[in-house]
Amino acid sequence: MNSGEKGVILFIALFIGFVILKLIRWRGLGLTFSFLAFNRAPRIWVIAGFLIFTIVNVAFIVDEDTSKWQAEDAKILDTGMIYEFFHEKGDDEWFGNDGWGYHPTILYEWQIDGETYVSTSYSKKYVNFSTPEAANQWLEDYPVNSNATAYVNPDDPSDAVLITYTWIQMIGIGDILFNLCCASTCLLLPLLALLTARSFEKTLPEHSHKRYKLVYDADKPHPSAPSGQAKGGWDSGPEAMELQAMARSAWIKKYSDSLDMDEALAISQALDAQAQKFEGGSRTFSVLIDGTIEKEFEARSTTELLDFLSSFGGDSELIYLEDTKEKGRQLEFSFLGDKGGDDHVSVRELLGEELIREEIVNVERNYGEIIDFVDETLRNCGTDDEDWWN
Repeated sequence: MNSGEKGVILFIALFIGFVILKLIRWRGLGLTFSFLAFNRAPRIWVIAGFLIFTIVNVAFIVDEDTSKWQAEDAKILDTGMIYEFFHEKGDDEWFGNDGWGYHPTILYEWQIDGETYVSTSYSKKYVNFSTPEAANQWLEDYPVNSNATAYVNPDDPSDAVLITYTWIQMIGIGDILFNLCCASTCLLLPLLALLTARSFEKTLPEHSHKRYKLVYDADKPHPSAPSGQAKGGWDSGPEAMELQAMARSAWIKKYSDSLDMDEALAISQALDAQAQKFEGGSRTFSVLIDGTIEKEFEARSTTELLDFLSSFGGDSELIYLEDTKEKGRQLEFSFLGDKGGDDHVSVRELLGEELIREEIVNVERNYGEIIDFVDETLRNCGTDDEDWWN
């Protein structure tokens, strides 16, 4: 692959990354990456990715280092030249150069422990010239029947070269730069996450230098375990969450002209609600699914509560918020399906059989209204001193 082809590939990869970044910002999907802002994680991922890529890349090329092979006396038996299409590094189409050229050939021999070895492989790098005159001039350093020095592989006496290279020389400066560029394309998603996180951090210049560790929460419940069994998970600390909420608000204002504002505000509100935990920690809720199946689950925020409800997959779900269940305060969700291209849901607050209030919400455009409705209902349940959620 010649340098022009490499340049085209790099340009295409970087252009795709640029387009993805613009699409993320335009659709407001970049808000989902805001939970990484003010955290060390994306920077660690990028650094680790580059290190892994470098180690793997070097592991492939270091075997071709011949600089420390053992020097032995050798004899040039024959030389020649062929005109052929070459690929500098065998079947590896991503590195090296290819094309037609004049390749000098050398047949030579050497001895190890009394045994004679013969080879035509004199260099781990492919030698090629554009003209026969240049190839013949190069061969003048290896006249037939002359003595030479062969460098023998200490692990295989039948493997030798006449020209040695370090592994750095085998890569070449151009390939090093190209490999680093390839690493950046392989790390496209971590880099996009990092760049998007930085775009949030920059909206708060006075705090943009702050970095926090992700915190492991062993009690974090999962929607995949609706029984309330906690499986743990990583989350931002409270300081980072507070800054993320402030940055989301500033980010939306900054890019309001290019955002789907309904979607952006819904995502932002959902993320803000996730950071606002219930007082006292997780709470246990009882839900009746489609009027037949009753389950209990634990949630620590309104967002987690709604995530669990979505995971149950029922057409209607009734949450009992008090010990008296059907005689106490309840939340009822009825999924109405597609209306005008968007999903809708009916949300009702009940006190026994009495309907307190009801709203029909466009889930895709006004998800925040569901969060507000649930939050207000939960506050209504907290008017006495009892632990209503038990």
